[in-house]
Amino acid sequence: MFFILDSLPKDMILIGGLAFLIAMIFALSIHEFGHAYVAYKCGDSTAKVMGRMTINPLVHMDPLGVICCFLFGFGWAKPVPINPLRFHKYKKGIALTSLAGVTINFVLAFFSCGFAMLISKYANLENQFLLFLYFLFEFSYAINLILAIFNILPIYPLDGFRVVETFTSYQNSYVSFMRQYGPFILILVMLLGSQFLSWLYTMIEIPIMLFWGLIIL
Repeated sequence: MFFILDSLPKDMILIGGLAFLIAMIFALSIHEFGHAYVAYKCGDSTAKVMGRMTINPLVHMDPLGVICCFLFGFGWAKPVPINPLRFHKYKKGIALTSLAGVTINFVLAFFSCGFAMLISKYANLENQFLLFLYFLFEFSYAINLILAIFNILPIYPLDGFRVVETFTSYQNSYVSFMRQYGPFILILVMLLGSQFLSWLYTMIEIPIMLFWGLIIL
């Protein structure tokens, strides 16, 4: 998404770049926090004991993932450790924990869109702080929505696959295939599936924009 920054005037690139990185790191951190919190509520305190049930990015960030954020505009965090054997209900716990990160990204994207539209409509964007806030919420909206869409795909090792795996047998042909070839398929999706992901992004974005368009008059 760094290509967005290239379209900005030179005097806005620094503010826009800072807002982008903060939004990216926070989105990844809140995603992992969601996994940790729901796992704890389902009976597994592993992440909490290891200090991962927090939105503090310092405990979630993977060094290589952070470097990629700076260099390429995308990155990743360290997966939250989970012991499903501690869940009160095994399958329910895995499903809810897997969907937690995606859900919290969707929620954050939804409200970030509203704040971005509100600032855009009523704030004086010549003010540097208000401009920074606008960029922060605009990037937060886009990044969180992309993370949610991407992670819901039923491809190993994404969260969507964990949900599918939970409600099928371990020897299911799809599950076995994905466990073996999932990472390669994921790379192909990232390289060749941009049009499909863009279409999916647009389909989800339309009702969000319509909702806030009706609210923010």
